[in-house]
Amino acid sequence: MKAKVKKVMIVDDNEFDCYFTSKIITNFDETADIMEFNSSVTAIQYLEEFQNVPAKLPDFIFLDIYMPLLDGFAFIEKFNTLSDTLKQHTKICILSTTVDDLYIHRAKIDESVLFSSKPITKEFIASIF
Repeated sequence: MKAKVKKVMIVDDNEFDCYFTSKIITNFDETADIMEFNSSVTAIQYLEEFQNVPAKLPDFIFLDIYMPLLDGFAFIEKFNTLSDTLKQHTKICILSTTVDDLYIHRAKIDESVLFSSKPITKEFIASIF
């Protein structure tokens, strides 16, 4: 039986990557509530506003590394300053096309953050949900 995911946030400045990730997730669980943000700044503002409202928080955040203004690592730094309610409720998964070992190592330093190469697969979604 498939796990039910209530709410997923996709943060990626590439609209195609957002769309593709969204489709993979909905193919796994069509009832998932997906929020797409093409701006990491807007996404962190949403989390700041609702950090103590569990019903508004995503269960998972799929986060791109390379974004303007606020890259994925800076996003995680800001995320880690927010409420314990948010941090206990929400799991982050970095998605990236990078082949740079330094970025991959940096992404895997925080054991609470998952990492996957793009594009994600239905099998990967099944393994984390």
